[in-house]
Amino acid sequence: MKTRKRKEPRVRKSLLVDISRRGLDQMGVTVNISRRGMCVATTRVIRRRSRLRILLASGDDIYSVTGLVVWKRQKPDVQGEEAPVGLGIEIVQADPGYRKLIALLKDE
Repeated sequence: MKTRKRKEPRVRKSLLVDISRRGLDQMGVTVNISRRGMCVATTRVIRRRSRLRILLASGDDIYSVTGLVVWKRQKPDVQGEEAPVGLGIEIVQADPGYRKLIALLKDE
C-alpha cells in the first residue's frame, strides 16, 4: 500500500477534542493540525478507516469536523497505566470556521 505524502505543513498545537464513533465518546488532544488532517493523542485505539465526528475546542469556539482514521500508533502500557495512542486523521468535512482557525494558527 502506498503512503500518501502530506501536501501542506501541519501546525504543532494542543487543542482539546471530543471524538465520537458509533455513539461512543472519548477525549483527546491534537499534536498537530492542518486544513486536511490532524494527529490526535488519546488513550483508546480506533481502527483504521473508521469514520469519526470530532468536536475541536479553541478558546470559546467549538468546530465540528468529520474525519477518517488513516493510521494509528499504540505505545505499550507503562506499569499498568493507559499509554497514549496516536491517530492520524484525514479531514473529510469541516465547518467553514475550521479553515479560518487553521489560517489563524499558521499566523501565530
